[in-house]
Amino acid sequence: MTIGAAAPLAAFVRSEQRAAGVRELLGLGPPGGSRRPLVGVIVVLAVLAGIGAAQPVLAKTHHQAARTDAEAFFIIDTSRSMLASDGPDAETRYDRARDIALRLRDGMSTVPVGLASLTDRVLPLVFPTAKRATFESTLRLALGVDRPASSEAGDVRATKFTALAAVGNRNFFRGADRRLAVVFTDAESTSFDANVVANALAEGNVQLLVVRIGKLGETVYGPNGAPEPYESDPGSAALAESLASAAGGEAFGEDDLDSAIGAARRMVGEGPVVAQTEQLDVKPLAPYVFLAALLPLAFLLYRRNFALG
Repeated sequence: MTIGAAAPLAAFVRSEQRAAGVRELLGLGPPGGSRRPLVGVIVVLAVLAGIGAAQPVLAKTHHQAARTDAEAFFIIDTSRSMLASDGPDAETRYDRARDIALRLRDGMSTVPVGLASLTDRVLPLVFPTAKRATFESTLRLALGVDRPASSEAGDVRATKFTALAAVGNRNFFRGADRRLAVVFTDAESTSFDANVVANALAEGNVQLLVVRIGKLGETVYGPNGAPEPYESDPGSAALAESLASAAGGEAFGEDDLDSAIGAARRMVGEGPVVAQTEQLDVKPLAPYVFLAALLPLAFLLYRRNFALG
């Protein structure tokens, strides 16, 4: 029993003992006749306090289907140019990239998906998982523009596609036969050798899908809403196409998401699916139990005050 529940109960017991002593001196019987209801209320209070002290929880679980032969890595450009938008209060490229990434992930929900950031290097944040909640929480909370900043601080265009070679020659994937890298970027990269990236991805058996986020005329706005010295790169679409083509992959614009989802599904194909148990929504019940305990406690306190009055 917790201290909060025990103190009022102990006070009530002492009060009852004093009242019983007074009634014995005066030759009076107990108030209300039988004491059984009173004992029952005390027992209920003690039981509820004991249950609450045990900290019960309500855990909801469900089975998540997951592929065993395929994995994907979603790589989101977090360079400062991804803050470009149509206006100070409009959605940025980065905001749109996150929403599109989540929709594409839901379009291939049985494939475990990891998440990484891209500037002048690729930084993995979560490795491929079938748990949507894990993916989304990492996407919403752990990822951010200039977090971490590129090594070229202050450069609005800090993306270097050469860094994508790490996805093919580092341990980003965990043994899956079919591997897919999806890059969400405005494709405003510094100069790079597409063949270096293509060869590294081929070595790691990684297919490439590029989703280009951005429109001409968008501007990067500072914290005070003033535009920064930045202009959209009119050659970004061609650059995204050249990267994808060199790696034998495909490139799509942000307005062609359905086609991108279809391409991603083709790239990972079909394969064996197993059910994994995922625990969700662990809800503590102790506050509700202690709230219920207030009813018998209030009855006891009312009875004590009535008897003393």
